[in-house]
Amino acid sequence: MPRNYRLPSYHRQSPAIRCLNFLCAVLLTLVLIAGIILFVLWLSLRPHRPKFTLTDFSIPNVNRQSGAANLPVKFAVNEHNPNQKIGIHFEAVYYDDELIASGPVMYPFYQPPKGDTLVQGELAASGPTPTDPAWQRFASEVGAGSVGLRLVLNSTVRFQVKVWDTKEHHMKADCGFKISGDGSLHQEDRNTPCTLYF
Repeated sequence: MPRNYRLPSYHRQSPAIRCLNFLCAVLLTLVLIAGIILFVLWLSLRPHRPKFTLTDFSIPNVNRQSGAANLPVKFAVNEHNPNQKIGIHFEAVYYDDELIASGPVMYPFYQPPKGDTLVQGELAASGPTPTDPAWQRFASEVGAGSVGLRLVLNSTVRFQVKVWDTKEHHMKADCGFKISGDGSLHQEDRNTPCTLYF
């Protein structure tokens, strides 16, 4: 007895469903392309942190017996910034935990891409004085020819990419170094990179 074979009936989709499927496919493709473009732009335009290098530091006559108060504190830090805009506002010089001098360094400035700026500052030392608890140790280290100091630069940074500016960020560059008995920077500490906290 011959078998009856029936072909499966073909159900055609309605035009509305086909149109909806096509629109979903186009939308997903556009989202994928936009995501790839945004990722590439983010990789190429993301801000890079600036780099700070201590180039010079001095406290002339630091070996005087009347203390370091009112002595000029001079320093120079090279700042390399691959970004568009950066402002330098305040700094401080520390002897371990004892503050030696602090004050404003320079006004905010514009720096072009891949630019280098020499940040120079001159402050009046506030101590230590012979009445300070840290004076004996400070004076003995000066006599030994090696005084450990820290230079801290506090900055407000805003990056600019073309016409778009980011919000302001706080940044701190911390430079550790030693000065000799005459108040000049040790040669091995010249051009050493500073630690950056962002």
